[in-house]
Amino acid sequence: MWEAGNRLATRSGAGFTLLETLVVLAVTALIASIVAANMERSLAALMLQQNVRLLQADLRVARATALRTGKKVDLEATNHGREYDWIGGSRFLPGGITLSMPRPFVVYPDGSVDAPPMVMALGGRSHSLTVDPVTGGVTVDAR
Repeated sequence: MWEAGNRLATRSGAGFTLLETLVVLAVTALIASIVAANMERSLAALMLQQNVRLLQADLRVARATALRTGKKVDLEATNHGREYDWIGGSRFLPGGITLSMPRPFVVYPDGSVDAPPMVMALGGRSHSLTVDPVTGGVTVDAR
């Protein structure tokens, strides 16, 4: 009899109540929604950073091409900043990313550049690119 009573006491104390389970599920869902929102912002920031690096590389290639071929190379933002045209054709920017520049970026055969201020943006984030007119070095500043 003592064992039967002990088993009943142990059995009723084991496990979780429905209320406890629902609280755990609610807390888990809340944490998951916070993580998902932060993940989305992080992915957008990484996508912007990746495209800024790609533009940086294209500016270096444009300068190298002008030096190698002895011809002027232009890079110009088109389609309301959603793409840019250069020696490699048109480079389309992913949705939401824009490139603004008041005039075309020009590299002369001697390697010097006429570089307007360039800003690549996505949502509230933006990166400004500046190019040294003599060396062609590209600097990126995040805002």
